Amino acid sequence: MQLQIAAGGKVTAAAAADKLAGHVDEFNRNGYTVLNSAFAADEIAILRKAIVSNERMNTHFRNAQAKFRKKKYPSFDTIIVWNDTSGDDLFAKFTRSAKIIEVIERVFDDEVYVYHNKVALKYPDMPGFKHHQDYFYWYGMGCLWPDLATCYIAVDRADRGNGCLRLVRGSHRLGRIEHKRFDASDSSVDPERLPAILARLPEDYIEMEPGDAVIFHCNTLHASDANRSERSRLALLGCYNTKRNDPIIRSHDHPNFIQQSKILDRVVPADLAKMPDFDLHYRNQ
Repeated sequence: MQLQIAAGGKVTAAAAADKLAGHVDEFNRNGYTVLNSAFAADEIAILRKAIVSNERMNTHFRNAQAKFRKKKYPSFDTIIVWNDTSGDDLFAKFTRSAKIIEVIERVFDDEVYVYHNKVALKYPDMPGFKHHQDYFYWYGMGCLWPDLATCYIAVDRADRGNGCLRLVRGSHRLGRIEHKRFDASDSSVDPERLPAILARLPEDYIEMEPGDAVIFHCNTLHASDANRSERSRLALLGCYNTKRNDPIIRSHDHPNFIQQSKILDRVVPADLAKMPDFDLHYRNQ
């Protein structure tokens, strides 16, 4: 969609509204929408530096890679998750960006909050994910409605060669599907249903440049291949819940509804000094 540019290089309100409406329509139709160049190259460079220089994340990555090299498939070990999402840290400046929040709020017609954040540590020689829905897990955490979404922000180029995200177009309309658990770090949608689903619905390879983002519904089936390339495929993911979908279970897994501000400021080098509390829990709060 081509934006109308007013004198002085400003995007008109009408053009911005049309673009937002286009993303909402695409999301409702396909179960996802892509935001090309959501973040600038210099912002993504800062984010990448924060990830690759974080020893906690590096240790997490090395442990997962060691399991994979021993012929295990520790999918969930390839991500690091945290609940401290309401501050002004570096990661929150991406996942609470107004350009993302406004799309999700329009989709669900409700106020949203960042339910949790995570980084996908898809370095070379790391496993991917079998087909799954996020809502299968979040329903068990007390979210009654599938009014949740994830935004995947590409830190590295993602393509078929390094195991990019695959989304099954239109699968968000299937409803919640039972999953099979293989062990504590690997599961997938019901293997008896999956072939029938893939025979009826197209699967899209979501190839992305650094700074691109894709927002997808919690019931959209998605998967990724193992990264067998020599290139990393790092990504930051924000997971979002709605105010009216406040979890009925109060636990340490992820927070209940929290009022959060939308962030308009650009990411700058000084933000490297602002890190979240990776150990924050919410039990009994």
